[in-house]
Amino acid sequence: MRLIDQLAANRLYYHRPLATLPDILLIDIPPRFAGPGLALDRYYPVIFESLAEVHEFEVFLCEPRAALVPPALLDRRPSAMRADHIVVARYRPPDPHWPWLQLCCWPARYKAMVREAGAAFARGAYTVDAFVSADDIDAAELRLHTALGCQRARDIRWMSDTAGHA
Repeated sequence: MRLIDQLAANRLYYHRPLATLPDILLIDIPPRFAGPGLALDRYYPVIFESLAEVHEFEVFLCEPRAALVPPALLDRRPSAMRADHIVVARYRPPDPHWPWLQLCCWPARYKAMVREAGAAFARGAYTVDAFVSADDIDAAELRLHTALGCQRARDIRWMSDTAGHA
């Protein structure tokens, strides 16, 4: 069996809103494997920092195997992205039936505040959240801004390809 035929049969690429950000592949996990721990209880994001990683991952999905495995090939690979500020980027869904994504890249000083940071950050640097609508992602950005407080607000770089958001 191959992941591309089963676990990752339904997937969509979200292209980076800016050249310095990664692309994201969002896998809609079949209901029998979905549940808590996945974005919106069903989506598994995969972060690509290069075209070579995209190709490597596609080969991984197409490999024949005896049993299904999590599509976690890149999850623990260290990120090449270095940020002095929190980078918050929204990814518009390429298809209106798919969710909006919010990717955050966290500088080392923020990651150091989290217990078990290795498990909390994809590729050691990122968090990805999914939202049903633009209104939901707007509200999440407001909550993030509020949670970080006025002192840290200057440490945030908001990135978006959506008019009216920066």
